[in-house]
Amino acid sequence: IFIDERLPAATVRGTIRANAPETLVSVREFDRYQGRGVPDGRISLSLRLTFRAADRTLTDAEVQQSVDAIVHALARDHDAKLRGA
Repeated sequence: IFIDERLPAATVRGTIRANAPETLVSVREFDRYQGRGVPDGRISLSLRLTFRAADRTLTDAEVQQSVDAIVHALARDHDAKLRGA
């Protein structure tokens, strides 16, 4: 995602957790980039989200619905933009 360079990653994680289902078991940043190809005043923050249900296998549709809700919340709360969108 592209986010404001001043926005702490912890705030992003908090928004994700607040808008995710119980099946989200882990949120981890694995890359932060600022430079060529990223708008001024923004950073590119790459995140790994891990979803898991103890009693069954999640469907692609369930996970995609969760990701869509998270992306919507990040856009609404932090003016985040999904890279490549």
